[in-house]
Amino acid sequence: MIFFAAVLLAGQAFGQSKVQDTFYGIEIRSDYDEFKSNPEFKELLKEKYRNNNWMYRHAYDWADNRRERVRFTTMSFGGRKWDYCEYFFDENKTFYQIRFYNGTIEPEPTRNTYDLLLKDLNRKYSGQPGITVTEDTDWDDDQSLSVTYSGDNGMTCELRYSYEASRSGNMFYYVFLYYYDQGLKEEAQNAWFKEL
Repeated sequence: MIFFAAVLLAGQAFGQSKVQDTFYGIEIRSDYDEFKSNPEFKELLKEKYRNNNWMYRHAYDWADNRRERVRFTTMSFGGRKWDYCEYFFDENKTFYQIRFYNGTIEPEPTRNTYDLLLKDLNRKYSGQPGITVTEDTDWDDDQSLSVTYSGDNGMTCELRYSYEASRSGNMFYYVFLYYYDQGLKEEAQNAWFKEL
C-alpha cells in the first residue's frame, strides 16, 4: 500500500513538471484528421452546436479559408469563458498551438482575467522541476505583459495581456493564453517566411 501511494505521488509530481499538451482530448502534435475524428471533441461540439446544424457541419472549417487555423467562439477552458479558441496547424497539418483569448474596450475585465489566471498558472507551474518561468513586466516597452512557462517536454504555456489593434483596426485590451510546441511553432513560422 505504501509503495502504491509513493508511485501515485511520484506520478503526480512527474505530471506536474510538464506543461499541458492535451486540450479537449486532442494532443498537440496530432494531425488534422485526428483532430476532426476525436470523439471527445466531437461530443463537445455536438453539445455546443445542438441548436445550430449549420455551425456544427462547418465547425472544422479553416478560419479565413487558410489551411493554418480553425477557430471556435465562446469556449470554456480553465474555469473561464473565452471569446475565441483557435487551433493552429503547420503546412503538414500538424496541430502545434492552441490560443484562447478575450478582448474588451476597457482594461479591467481582461486585466482581471490575466491576474487571476496568472495566480492559477503560478500555482500549477512555478517552482516545478523541469519548468522555466520567464516574465515580461515592462508595460511601457510594447504595451503588453507576459509570463511564459517552458517545460522540458518541448511545450510552452504563455499568458499575455496587451493593448493592440484588432483585425478591424480598433484598439482592444486582450488577454491571450497560448499552449504550443516550441519546435513545431518555429518551423511553422519559418515555413511562412520561406514563401515570401
